[in-house]
Amino acid sequence: MNNGELLNLSVGDSIPGSRFGARSWSGEVVIQGKPVSIDVTRQAVKALAGQQFPVLAELELYFSCLVRKQVRFRTLAGFNEVSTGYARVLPGLFASFRAVCTQHCRIADVGNKPPVETLPVKRSSLFVPDWLKLDFRAGQWLGAYGFKRTL
Repeated sequence: MNNGELLNLSVGDSIPGSRFGARSWSGEVVIQGKPVSIDVTRQAVKALAGQQFPVLAELELYFSCLVRKQVRFRTLAGFNEVSTGYARVLPGLFASFRAVCTQHCRIADVGNKPPVETLPVKRSSLFVPDWLKLDFRAGQWLGAYGFKRTL
């Protein structure tokens, strides 16, 4: 995994439907074998043009004392698109998914950054979300993802 510069972490951000207008982008990509519907606001598409390096939206399903959905945005300086396994969303924008857990569950660590490890998931497609929404607002990347209500 490329450990480029962390741009920001989006946890629990809401992206209202009104942000997605005529110039936003909608499509579908395959992440770890599962199709994921993606909506990208016009502001996010425009922000990509100003980036020096590609941006990775890394969807994390974070297991600790609690379960948390978060999207970690980082740059991809000097990466090789062919060998990463990242899903290309748009030129300069990639997405990936991983389920992670902390080594220990301590409530005191909730606001901090305890070390995490990738969970060895046998059928990762069961954990990969069904949809992803990306936005860029007030100089920050925002991401939200979720699952269909039915299985």
